[in-house]
Amino acid sequence: MTLYETRILLAGIETHFPQLRGVAIDYCWGGLVDMPSDRLPHAGEHAGRFYSLGFGGHGVQMSVHMGQIMAEVMDGRIASNPWLQSSCPPIPGNVGKPWFLPLVGVWYRLQDFLH
Repeated sequence: MTLYETRILLAGIETHFPQLRGVAIDYCWGGLVDMPSDRLPHAGEHAGRFYSLGFGGHGVQMSVHMGQIMAEVMDGRIASNPWLQSSCPPIPGNVGKPWFLPLVGVWYRLQDFLH
């Protein structure tokens, strides 16, 4: 998380929880959010590589649970995977490198600044 993003987060905390104003924050982290078009997690094997992805909105607990399930799948218990029969449909029109994402980031930073 950048210093700018950390400041936005702290301002939000102080707005909603004024009693925390001035309390030191030891750690602050962030990252990219992953969300498939159908908003469901997906897990399986492709080209000899195992994957588990798409937990946006489902939280950390689902990713930990799927990590345990994928360990069972890699141990040969393929039926353990609840997402075995699901497919991960592509987002319509999404081809090539997402060149527009930096522009989207600038737009949202501007919105943060203005509000």
